Amino acid sequence: MMALAKADRIARVAVIGGGVAGLAAAAALVPRGARVEVFEARRRLGGRAASFLDPISGRLIDHGQHVSMGCCTGLADLCRRAGATECFARHRRLHFVTPEGRCCDFSAVGWLPAPLHLVPGVLRLRFLRMSDRWRLLGTMRELARTGSRGVDSRETIGPWLRRRQRDQAIERFWSPVLISALGESLDRASVAAAAQVVREGFLASRRAHELAIPTVALAELFDQRLGAWLEGQGAVLRRGVRVARVEGDARRVAALVLADGTRRAFDAVVVAVPWWGIQRLLPAPMLAALPGVADAARLEPSPITAIHLWFDRPVWRLPHAVLLDGLGQWLFSPPDRARPDEHYAQVVISASRWLVGRDHDEVIGQVVRQISNLSGSGQTVHGSRPATLLRSRMVTERRAVFSVHPGVDALRPPQETALENLVLAGDWTATGWPATMEGAVRSGYRAAEAILRRPGLGGVS
Repeated sequence: MMALAKADRIARVAVIGGGVAGLAAAAALVPRGARVEVFEARRRLGGRAASFLDPISGRLIDHGQHVSMGCCTGLADLCRRAGATECFARHRRLHFVTPEGRCCDFSAVGWLPAPLHLVPGVLRLRFLRMSDRWRLLGTMRELARTGSRGVDSRETIGPWLRRRQRDQAIERFWSPVLISALGESLDRASVAAAAQVVREGFLASRRAHELAIPTVALAELFDQRLGAWLEGQGAVLRRGVRVARVEGDARRVAALVLADGTRRAFDAVVVAVPWWGIQRLLPAPMLAALPGVADAARLEPSPITAIHLWFDRPVWRLPHAVLLDGLGQWLFSPPDRARPDEHYAQVVISASRWLVGRDHDEVIGQVVRQISNLSGSGQTVHGSRPATLLRSRMVTERRAVFSVHPGVDALRPPQETALENLVLAGDWTATGWPATMEGAVRSGYRAAEAILRRPGLGGVS
């Protein structure tokens, strides 16, 4: 990761927002001599990487399953700093499962150099015709080259793929891979965003595509583990403290005003709130000096739905599965998220705007039937009778991510701003990544770098 300068004096830095981006900025600043205070309106850190307490099992359950990948070097670095590397389990195989339960593993060959490491794995995707598998390899290569040339027309990735692949290859490979990575449908996501996923997530290295799935709840990872490490480094974490507004002019921030009226002054400020909440914080002269903030307000949200299911017995032996040709897109069976007499599973549906407003019982029933049909895979655990659904919960985060439609990068401002002592952080800022934990971490690190470059803080006076 980037090497950050050490502050040439002890600087007081406020971080507004205790999400992943704000925590990453704090993690990069405190070892370099800054006195950091993080202000988070909620009682828990982590932002949209959040968990809820299940009252029956007494366990923390993530609102939606988050995963990392081998290409997510920023998040890996943040976890290494906090001593939380063991909070992720690495999986070298992706398990694709057809509706009739046929399981097909995708993995790379470690002894072949990238991008040739993918060839044997793609050719083993038996749920596609052999001609489609060869064409898939060519499409990957072409898409990566298209993105690397910076070509981004108003076309979305769906029509682009349909000119090159048969429908079955699109539905059974490209849809589950790209929709889950981008949080957007193929007919709305840009070619450039899809190219970034292929380039970074498949072709960049032999381990780029590997999954890293949290083994603990996100609240434990970010609020407890990372929070404790930050406090050990000297950061002050103010949970449940809301910043009402920022005072200042077009040149610099003068102070923060808290919800109780307290006025606090800092040498520098990191604004790490979601794109839809930043305008309420800043005064008109400051907003006029930050046109990128007004542009970011035009970002469109894309929802993600998680179906939480508790059964009387395990329904899936593997930790994850890519579900083909059905409503549910990914199935996760995380360990230690239920009581001994019940077994937890989660099904994730990205870009789920068409589910908003639908009857929850109807959607849950459809997902449960989809899982029940997997009995032929050899990975289900039915025993003498099918598993019985004990309870369920459907959670839709309507603003889970921003939509990566064509031209969206023009709406994403850089972390450094025209103000002397204010920087931005958030997965919605300019990182080159979609709305992911990795994008959030990279934005926080870049925000910290921008502060440390400023004269009197980390730069040359």
